[in-house]
Amino acid sequence: MTSLSPDAVNHNAAIRAYLREGFAEVRGADAVRASPLELAEEAIAEFRPSLVVALGSVAVEAAPLRSLARSARRAGARLAFWLHDDPYEFDYAPRAEALADHIFTNDRWALPHYRHPSVSHLPLAACRRTHLRPVRPMAERSLDLFFCGAAFPNRIALLERAQASLAGHRVEVRGAGWPASLAFAENTRLSAAAMADRTSAARLVLAVGRDLDIANRRYRLPASTPGPRVFEAALAGTPQLCFAAGLEILDYFEEGREILLFDDVHEIAEAIARSHREPAVVLAMAERARARVLDAHTYRHRAETILAAMAA
Repeated sequence: MTSLSPDAVNHNAAIRAYLREGFAEVRGADAVRASPLELAEEAIAEFRPSLVVALGSVAVEAAPLRSLARSARRAGARLAFWLHDDPYEFDYAPRAEALADHIFTNDRWALPHYRHPSVSHLPLAACRRTHLRPVRPMAERSLDLFFCGAAFPNRIALLERAQASLAGHRVEVRGAGWPASLAFAENTRLSAAAMADRTSAARLVLAVGRDLDIANRRYRLPASTPGPRVFEAALAGTPQLCFAAGLEILDYFEEGREILLFDDVHEIAEAIARSHREPAVVLAMAERARARVLDAHTYRHRAETILAAMAA
């Protein structure tokens, strides 16, 4: 497997390693090889796989995707693209449609808008090695609320509205692009493992999706599928407070038993208060969500789905 953009500009290169582990769990380590895009042609020629999975974004104009496709054909391999920036970059879909034997899209609402004859919906997932943490007792958690992610406008606006009601609570926000007006936000990038550690130290983790299109003018598709952080946070053993931008998240977690939903900022402080008032109830949600991810939403499960779809 490989990526769809060079690692120098690929902020999600770690997903390639996660998926490699997933395939290794299914087929064995010797049956799987992962390579950055820059070395993919050489790796394919040497390894001669029956399947090449390339994941990421096709928005980088200079990425040698046609050369990648030719390499797969010469090796007799089928080529699958797993696109994880739908619908925000959906205008680039024709580039993938022209080259891949099968396309996996991370977003369910993008699925019916493809013109390719072989497309599947496949959300991102969580990595056991990187994200799995014990479910810590509430009394051991040093934070009331944690969020990690880029400061997209919708996230800034939400936290600015919530800031007054969060005064006095132990709140930590990490990422890039956060304004100085948010006292609890710090522009610090965390590794995936460090993010899982901080997540497991919080009574609640906030889940707020992205709302920033890069190339989505053709259909202006709204995102429907939650991103990987909901699976990663669940695997880290922390209760989640998820912004209800849509209801597809209920296909993955049960509201009130595995996650909490909110649609107004005053509910954030209310959820924190509940985590103090009913710690056992809220902790049980985290335990059930963690079990759900272990049962259905790791990269091993995604590898199994890919193999089944490509064998059909």
